[in-house]
Amino acid sequence: MRPPSTDLDAWITFARRQRLAGWAAFLIESLEPLAGVGAQMLYLIEPIVGLERSTTRGLADALEDEDARAALRRQLAEDPPA
Repeated sequence: MRPPSTDLDAWITFARRQRLAGWAAFLIESLEPLAGVGAQMLYLIEPIVGLERSTTRGLADALEDEDARAALRRQLAEDPPA
């Protein structure tokens, strides 16, 4: 199992700051069958919305990979480091 990309740290930090980490972990788990579609949507909206490419690609890549998705979900669900 490979760990999620370090580009995902920005997404995890954002979710924790906004107190959305638990919800994000829940959504990733609940919408697992649609993860590939979500990844493709990120690829499509990236240039339109002007999101940073590496961060968006890191999240999209994690959504496409079952092991990375599970690791991301675990990181979002665990308590933030002190």
